[in-house]
Amino acid sequence: MKGVPTVLVTVSPEVSAQMRPPRALYPKGFKIGNSLGRPGIRDLQKKVLRDALGLLSQNTRPGEFVTIEYPEYGEQYEPPHVKKL
Repeated sequence: MKGVPTVLVTVSPEVSAQMRPPRALYPKGFKIGNSLGRPGIRDLQKKVLRDALGLLSQNTRPGEFVTIEYPEYGEQYEPPHVKKL
């Protein structure tokens, strides 16, 4: 939607890059279904959400991802790589 500030939080940056979102946060190591963090870890979820909303005030290029590591998430997960056509 044109004119609506948008931020994408993705656990699959290679797949999401094809959409060229105006702003995107990649919480490194998060699993699918845990875009904001594991269930029950409210402080982490709030932190990820604040970081994502903070991107609204940054000058970002479409398709560029901001990668942040959150050690409190626990065991890191690397999403499978997607072959580019």
